Amino acid sequence: MAAVGAAVLAASCCGTSETTKITGTIAAVEGLDEVNVILEDYGIDTLLTVTDGKFSVEVPTDVTVTGLVAAGPYQARFIPDGTKLKVVLGPESSVKSSPNSVNARFVEFSERSIAFQENFMTEVQNIQAKTDVTEEQRDSLLVANYDRFTGEFIGFAKEALAANSDNIIAISALSSLAVLLQDDAQMDSLINTLSPAIAANEDVVAMKEGIRTRMETAEGKMFKDFTVEDSDGKKVKFSDYVGKGKYVLVDFWASWCGPCKAEIPNIKAVYDEYHKKGLEVLSVAVWDRPEATKDTAKVYGVNWSQIINAGQVPTELYGIEGIPHIILFGPDGTILKRNLRGEEIGQEISKYIE
Repeated sequence: MAAVGAAVLAASCCGTSETTKITGTIAAVEGLDEVNVILEDYGIDTLLTVTDGKFSVEVPTDVTVTGLVAAGPYQARFIPDGTKLKVVLGPESSVKSSPNSVNARFVEFSERSIAFQENFMTEVQNIQAKTDVTEEQRDSLLVANYDRFTGEFIGFAKEALAANSDNIIAISALSSLAVLLQDDAQMDSLINTLSPAIAANEDVVAMKEGIRTRMETAEGKMFKDFTVEDSDGKKVKFSDYVGKGKYVLVDFWASWCGPCKAEIPNIKAVYDEYHKKGLEVLSVAVWDRPEATKDTAKVYGVNWSQIINAGQVPTELYGIEGIPHIILFGPDGTILKRNLRGEEIGQEISKYIE
């Protein structure tokens, strides 16, 4: 990083491009005499000298990216939207700009998102503190609270996406919707509303690729084969286990994953109950070290087939973004059910095996 003045930064990085002027102050903090300004997409990572607690800089205008201003432990993220941005760095850092500017909408979206989460958790705590309801009633109230929160936030995020399809706010809205909707067809439709510049964002491209692979490996589709080098150096094919005339429950997992290890007893229970009736179980270790996989599998009593050291090959092929991800395959390799968890594993298997 090099310490340069605003004029030098504007001249060297911005050329004839339209610029966004940032002026700022460091609030009640002594000893901070430099501010770091970062705009990664433009290769800007520079230090500015703070004079009398103030600083200023100009950066390229681009509503498809975010930047960062930081001093010591304090930081503020901004969108260089072409308006005048006023930054305050301190215990309550902020970025202010003209009403309805992209940056102002970015701040509003962030604040409202946080408020949604806080209100949701407050209501959860209120429900859990109730002493005049049964456990069943409490569970029902918690589910209703989640459904209400989810519905309201989805509506809010969709509105934000529609109003900001040409700027970086759309990425934040999409990320939230991806978690809550869990609907690839709907997400694909929403992505198709984006401007070309936002659609080209690497996060959106990755999201769209994940949707494509999941839709290609959705329930009712035929399995996709892959080959990896197992921990003993031998080539192993997924088709060595799947599509061989038996129902196969496949658990994509890793030794460091707590929820993965929590599912092993559930998998073991269905293996013990249904293996003699024709069910095969396969654990596929992803994103893991072979030694750790073997040690953990031994501790948890994994006594069924395993593919160790699969890396990210199967997760990319099946669009798996989180683990555990448990899939039931039919005898011919058809994907019968994805993302099974808990008691649902046994309930689904019982539909096919007496």
